[in-house]
Amino acid sequence: MQIQLWRRKNKEETKHNLYIRYRVNQNRAKVETLKLWEWVNPTEEVQIRHNKSVKKAYEEILRRTKDDIENNRININIENKKKSTFKDDFIKYSKIDNKEAIYKFIKSQYDDIDSRNTSEINRDYLLSIKEKIETNISEKKIKNATASKYWSDLKKGLRELNEQKLCDYPNLGSIKNSKEKRHQVVLSKNELNKINNIKSKKLIEIKNAFLFASICGIKIRELSKMRWSDIKKERGGDYALNYKKKQILVSKEIRKIMGKRKSEKKHIFNLPTNKSTTSKIFNKMIKESGLNKKIRMGDAIHTFAHNLYKETKNIYLISSYLEHKSIEITKSKYNYMEEDTYLIENNLLRDNSLTRHKFKRGKLFKKGRLLSYKQDTI
Repeated sequence: MQIQLWRRKNKEETKHNLYIRYRVNQNRAKVETLKLWEWVNPTEEVQIRHNKSVKKAYEEILRRTKDDIENNRININIENKKKSTFKDDFIKYSKIDNKEAIYKFIKSQYDDIDSRNTSEINRDYLLSIKEKIETNISEKKIKNATASKYWSDLKKGLRELNEQKLCDYPNLGSIKNSKEKRHQVVLSKNELNKINNIKSKKLIEIKNAFLFASICGIKIRELSKMRWSDIKKERGGDYALNYKKKQILVSKEIRKIMGKRKSEKKHIFNLPTNKSTTSKIFNKMIKESGLNKKIRMGDAIHTFAHNLYKETKNIYLISSYLEHKSIEITKSKYNYMEEDTYLIENNLLRDNSLTRHKFKRGKLFKKGRLLSYKQDTI
């Protein structure tokens, strides 16, 4: 039997209430209050002296209790905790919305969990499940994003079971992400036309949003938030779209993609609020277009960035427009882009020695703007 000191914080989290815990194993334990408390973070001399005197007291109590038990002067009666299955407790005590789906996913990866009691769900057991999930991800049997989401939700449920003192919650890490980078897809004008020619009314909103994103470089999740009040007609006949405190010029041709104007409060693109539903509709659109590429919604931005760089050779423009924090982020995302060409063509560099040495560890951007050449780089 283990004799342990157990601390519990008060509601204000300023003090620890102290208890003595008699523990045989995870299923058999008993807790009694010592009627003592100590400061959590003592700062004043009075608090420090208080904690020192309390420490002497509880150390003596623990010593005497151990001695009494070893010499049979006292007998501690500990009843077994009532055993219950992990499935029953997880469904009963977890407050997360998708607990049935989470349990079903974990069982699909580790069928043994169906026969386990809650008290048996310890760190070693959960690490075995985690290892199995990561193996299945590496073998492409399950998707990384799905597994990571369910694993994170499982840990939330375990914390709630731990609050009910049904199991010890181990400090587990997240599911390891696959280091394999997905190949970016850049759509040609012909491929964009194939998407544009889709006639299905059910796909028209996602189609228009994707085409607009590939031309204007605004992510689809951002487009889904925009309302008709955000776009105004300019004097010259073009339009200005308010986007993150800046205005993006929109030509008449691009404006046609948005369709007929509606009331100011309505969204320009009427997309589903659920990310999963949006993805399903998007995949149907790609299938109907007849394109045999693995295209994702993010490829609209990759197409925009590729076309703008092809036209301008200006990586600074791309980085600023996409709101990257540094030029290095843009380079890592688009390894075909480089800065020397633009600097040399605009008489800012004689050769590429400056970017090799001067900017090796420096920043070319300050608060989203390119630093001035004379003042900030020399």
